[in-house]
Amino acid sequence: MLGAVSLKGDARVEVSSSDSARFSPGLTLGGRFAALGFAGFVLLHVSCEAWRARFESVPPAAHVETAPISAVLALVLIWLPFLLFAAAEFRRARPSEPKLSGDREHALGVLERVALAVVCAFAFWHTAELTWPLVSGNIAAEDVRPELIALLSSTRFGVPLTAAGYVCGVGAASFVGTRLALRLLARRKSRAFSRALVALGVLAYLLGSYAVIRDASGVILPP
Repeated sequence: MLGAVSLKGDARVEVSSSDSARFSPGLTLGGRFAALGFAGFVLLHVSCEAWRARFESVPPAAHVETAPISAVLALVLIWLPFLLFAAAEFRRARPSEPKLSGDREHALGVLERVALAVVCAFAFWHTAELTWPLVSGNIAAEDVRPELIALLSSTRFGVPLTAAGYVCGVGAASFVGTRLALRLLARRKSRAFSRALVALGVLAYLLGSYAVIRDASGVILPP
């Protein structure tokens, strides 16, 4: 999709000549901004949510990111560029053929496209549930987290479907963010740098999953 990731040898990212051209600074500034902005936003957002899920008082208080202006800025600066980037990728890219890139790279390419679709669907879902009501004034900033907790703790047919959907969304976002960071930052870096990026992606998934489960079901770790 954006080139194949290889963790063999020195764990650097192998990029075809066409992908190298696609990532040249003059032609891909907008795409690089969207991809890296998304990856950084995912790590920052899940870290904040995990901290609040662990330490925040009851009832939850309003924070800077629940202000309408913060939601608008996130939509304009992070999500709109990323969704445009994703739309361009779906129009243009196909997973590499196995005979050209190997079974592992082909499987990762297919998985990345699936994860990208999940992230886009999750973004629209989350926006419809919380962000748009906040921006439009239908819910107050101090009601955002209580509303989120109520959604995550709800069940259908005895199953926490909303919480499960959020965990899937966190996993897809962490995977996509890690893949994009590896392609754009680790092509000429060391093996340790690539592993650090992967570790950050795993950490993002763990923090995001912890926040979802903690908000949905209560205390996970003792105080």
